[in-house]
Amino acid sequence: MINMRKRRREKPYKSNIIRVFLLLAVLIPLVGIVLGYGVSKILIIPYLSQHQDDTTKAPSEQVASKDTSRQQPPKDEGTGDESQAVDAFQQVFDVEGIELYRIQVGAFSKQENALGLAEELNNKGMAATVDMENMYKVYTLYSFSRDAAMDRLEQVRRQYKDAHVSQIRYPLVRINYPDSSSKEVLILRDQLKECRDMLIDIMAGDVDGNDITGIIQEQKDRIGQFDEQISQTSWPSFMEKYIQQVTMVYAAMLESYTDYNEQTNIPGQISMELVNCYVRLLEALSLII
Repeated sequence: MINMRKRRREKPYKSNIIRVFLLLAVLIPLVGIVLGYGVSKILIIPYLSQHQDDTTKAPSEQVASKDTSRQQPPKDEGTGDESQAVDAFQQVFDVEGIELYRIQVGAFSKQENALGLAEELNNKGMAATVDMENMYKVYTLYSFSRDAAMDRLEQVRRQYKDAHVSQIRYPLVRINYPDSSSKEVLILRDQLKECRDMLIDIMAGDVDGNDITGIIQEQKDRIGQFDEQISQTSWPSFMEKYIQQVTMVYAAMLESYTDYNEQTNIPGQISMELVNCYVRLLEALSLII
């Protein structure tokens, strides 16, 4: 009897142990799952997402994100190394253009008619020239100022009622050159700038009929000096075509100065010839470029 009672008492105890183990077997995995989910959501998933973004960057971005101080030296604003490197190889200078005002007296489809009107104007003491611009157009009384051109327009309209002021712009010409040739190129730059200023000076007195004999001689001597300076300078090969055009213009200008006769000169004639020389130079230089 005693043994039977002991066995009956042992059965409930063993069943309780089994229940505890079963409960733990179920709860522990559940707790692990819950904890694992929380850790994954808060820590692991954001980390993996960020790591994936870093690995999918373009190669250029990855390189840029590394130590760029080795690959690209910091810029020194005080020295301007980059801009100096460019300037060391390439320079520019501008041959200044002109803005010209002319009085247009007529336009013809036939050249002979235009030449006839130009001769008529010359005989009346108004220097004239003919330009081909779709038609043969006759111009007189050049000026660098619109106001000066308008003042002279009334004089022309007394005889040619359809006369009007025509404006034309000849743009500047930009010449590129290597820095190693700067000494020679700057000689040409200074010459052409002074040459343009000379045109303005002579036109102011010529069109008004003033005595310009002194100005003619000064400018003739100066152009002669320019021509001599060019012949004594060793020019780089890339400048040869420019120099050829400049010397041709100087020769034409010297011819106009030499042919000038105060007694027979038509007011505005020599300044018109000199301006036309400069215009031809601008056009020729622009074609070289």
